[in-house]
Amino acid sequence: MEENNSKKIVDLIPRIVKLLNWLEDCNDLFMQLIRNPAGIGFPNEELLETKIHCDKSVIQVGDLSRLLVAYPQDNIWRSCQLFSDKLCKTEASYVPFFLDIDNSKKNLEYAYSLTRDCLDLLGEIPQFQGLDRMRVVFSGMKGFHIEGKPTEIVDSQVIRTTLLRGLKRMGRIPIDCSNYFQAGVIDPIHDFIRVTGSINSWKSNNILLKRKVIQLSVDEFRRAKIKNILEKSEI
Repeated sequence: MEENNSKKIVDLIPRIVKLLNWLEDCNDLFMQLIRNPAGIGFPNEELLETKIHCDKSVIQVGDLSRLLVAYPQDNIWRSCQLFSDKLCKTEASYVPFFLDIDNSKKNLEYAYSLTRDCLDLLGEIPQFQGLDRMRVVFSGMKGFHIEGKPTEIVDSQVIRTTLLRGLKRMGRIPIDCSNYFQAGVIDPIHDFIRVTGSINSWKSNNILLKRKVIQLSVDEFRRAKIKNILEKSEI
């Protein structure tokens, strides 16, 4: 979840992508959902307003589009882990593989350049080579998600390590910890991620701001300027 500052902490728990699918290809599986009213961020123990009206539920992946219609203004996150049962006791897989790339100062030019470098590096990894293996999602505020459909089972932590080494070779020097660079933070370790097609809304000086979380092909992303992406995301 991009709001969680703990992204800078190295998480050693493996994130295994066993199902080689996009999310929309997993209609019969289940996922956990978290919803908050417009302008309210991800639940945080230190911020009471993020917990008062928070709604947690479990739905089938195939019902996600209907939920987006039912709650068009809410901030919505979904679990990266999918489950084969409604009680979420049987883990299926993390679907798809993803990276969350944010710039805490909301410098989207920086976040864009870091995302572009990650795409280049992922393109060198055999499991992500070929057509329809990667796509990009603009999260609506601080950065981008890279989603990947690998050709075989992958461990996100192994891919993460490969990417971080590659970024260092490209001249990006980590700050404080291995996944935190001047251009932003990169990580695949979260339990929840913002839902593509939902609204990312937040408050600035008591003014409600919002953009749509939009999906881009790799080619669209590489051709686009930040202003184009923002225009496409405007509501």
